[in-house]
Amino acid sequence: MSQYLNYFYDICKIPHGSHNEKAISEYLINFAKKHQLKYKTDDVYNVIIYKEGTHQGAPLALQAHIDMVDEKTPESNHDFNLDAIDVYEEDGYLKAKGTTLGADNGAGVAMILAVLADKSLKHPPLEAIFTTQEETTMEGAFKLQEENINARRLINLDSEEEGTSTTTSAGGIDVVFNLDVSYQENSDCAYLLEIGSLLGGHSGADIALERGNALKLIGRIAKEIEDVKISSISGGLKINAIPRDASLLFTTSLSEEELEHRVKDSIDKIKNELLHSDPNLSYSLKKTSATKVLNEESNRAILNLLNLIPNGLRHRDLSLDGLTTASENVGIVNLDDSKFSLYISLRSCLQSYIDDMVSELFTLAKVLNFKVESLNWYPAWDYSDNSPLRDKMCEVFKQVYGKEMILEGIHAGLECGIFKNKFPSMDIITFGPSIYDCHSPSERLDLSSLERTYNFLIELIKQL
Repeated sequence: MSQYLNYFYDICKIPHGSHNEKAISEYLINFAKKHQLKYKTDDVYNVIIYKEGTHQGAPLALQAHIDMVDEKTPESNHDFNLDAIDVYEEDGYLKAKGTTLGADNGAGVAMILAVLADKSLKHPPLEAIFTTQEETTMEGAFKLQEENINARRLINLDSEEEGTSTTTSAGGIDVVFNLDVSYQENSDCAYLLEIGSLLGGHSGADIALERGNALKLIGRIAKEIEDVKISSISGGLKINAIPRDASLLFTTSLSEEELEHRVKDSIDKIKNELLHSDPNLSYSLKKTSATKVLNEESNRAILNLLNLIPNGLRHRDLSLDGLTTASENVGIVNLDDSKFSLYISLRSCLQSYIDDMVSELFTLAKVLNFKVESLNWYPAWDYSDNSPLRDKMCEVFKQVYGKEMILEGIHAGLECGIFKNKFPSMDIITFGPSIYDCHSPSERLDLSSLERTYNFLIELIKQL
């Protein structure tokens, strides 16, 4: 087995969801000690490992994030705080049983570790930068101390399409709606509506694919039923993942026959709309009980918010093959005994779009009497006309692959924007192996692509 695969399997054994990176940070520190490499860490568990060059040259940084998105299927009993990822190989892909795989960005971490462990490789001085919380707040990259990074050339290994290098990425911000709620006792029959089997996916890379958002859909179904009193509602695990499942416990004065008719009619319309983008929508409607429901004011406010809150693609760039330039993803809904919360992620390559979307959401919150706040802002990464590192990457790619590398912008957020903010003169490139359906339990890593990408990385480092 290749060394980078050994490291990837090691990573999968260690729980390392966002905000739970202490154990994998310690693994990296122990790696540095084992290989007698200098390292530095900090209070958010970032790790920087330094390897002396085999020849003189400008330092080169290799960068990846060590956290992953914790998503699982409804039937999975996996505990992301305790359990190893259950990895298996099938048809040339690595997959995980019932959960996200964490190839985003475990594949990049594994490749960097293999480079650091390779004593035969000719290379300039290396700085391996491993960051935390990329999938949520990017706090790791924000907290990096500038004096610990000497390199002004950086290879980011957080790309997910072999042969494609990202040259610009979106910035973003999260917005949270909160409402203090009140309940009233209930003695009526209740119903549990569950929808699922949607594709989900990455709220940046996949937002333009017209996949169903389970939270928006269940809110729409509730609105189309018309007579709904909510007892509980939930769905979504990560703000940056398109929700695949949602549930609604409610009462209604409708007859069971009329309720079933309205739900089926709504589902049929949605299935027709998603026929070519997300065709496997499933649902169930079961009679049950509920001891309480929201009072009229709370119930009306939540149903109106779910119905009115925007979601999906907002703007495209017609000069860049329709690249998504602004979007919104309703990612999480929570309702407990006293409070309702809704989390929405905004992305754009233009700060003006983000400002406009935030303004709209704050206005909506005011109209519906919700409390609202914005948090977790991160900057866009603008395209650089002059990039010697990018030129060298394209030259070596042509040598190795016999074809041109594709250069493109993406709608997802990357830590590259933060690095560029910290170090305006830094020359940054990105690439990585082919990883499919990131941020969902369908995530899979192409093993042959990983091998080719690693070999390309090695050849590029040799020529720098």
